[in-house]
Amino acid sequence: MTDTQTPSTPISMLWESADPHAALTERFRFTSTSDANAWLRDTLAEHWGLRVEACERLVISDANCLAWITVDDGRMMIAKWSMEPRLFGRLAAIARLTGWLGERGIPVSMPHPARDGRVQVEVDGFSIGLQRVIDGELLDIADAAQVEAAGEMLARMHTEMASYPEQIPTDEPPAPGTQLVGNDFRSANILWVDGGIVAVLDLEEATYRRRVDDLAQAAVLLGTRYHDWRPTPVEVRAAFVAAYERVLPLEEDEAGALDDIVEAHLAHIPWPA
Repeated sequence: MTDTQTPSTPISMLWESADPHAALTERFRFTSTSDANAWLRDTLAEHWGLRVEACERLVISDANCLAWITVDDGRMMIAKWSMEPRLFGRLAAIARLTGWLGERGIPVSMPHPARDGRVQVEVDGFSIGLQRVIDGELLDIADAAQVEAAGEMLARMHTEMASYPEQIPTDEPPAPGTQLVGNDFRSANILWVDGGIVAVLDLEEATYRRRVDDLAQAAVLLGTRYHDWRPTPVEVRAAFVAAYERVLPLEEDEAGALDDIVEAHLAHIPWPA
């Protein structure tokens, strides 16, 4: 790794209070942002055939580092790499799932394949993927139209994910009665533009559970972003669930369990005082 790029690239933590420069070195072995930029330029040139014109910012989230970059044809893209080897197989599986959903009309940020067709590449002890930047505003639960669209979108995702042909690696095998769900459907991961949802982001928490469990969690957390979480207001939860059921009705036993599952999430999550 060389220190050839200007060291002025902004760097921050997504949600932690740690020092981002220290985290960049301790977690990812880069001595500076310029060191990280040089590695990124070399990696994208070798594996994607792309020239990085500029790195706008770096953001660290736990074991992941994200870079907002401009490539040679003017496109804005996001490169995301992980330093946790035990997750590499799962990350590749999630990238394939994301591409599969995009092919079926779910608005996601499609992975950009490398030269050899892989959507997630292991290099220098990291697992890295590349996707295009999608412009939009985070979902606003004060807008009834956005809440309704979110409920309908989650129903569409559940319908498609129930038929996904590949098994996603998880700590435990899928239990009977469960299906693949996104497990993190909330404002921080949903982009809205001109009257519609343009992207559902970050499927890294995807797992197997009952769809009513995923619906209940999404109803409680729909308005949450990165900091200062607050439970979704009851009237918003009701509108969200109603929109979901217009597309994909719950079974009788699921509908009967929904309120109890919502209450369990409300009691379990450590909300700010």
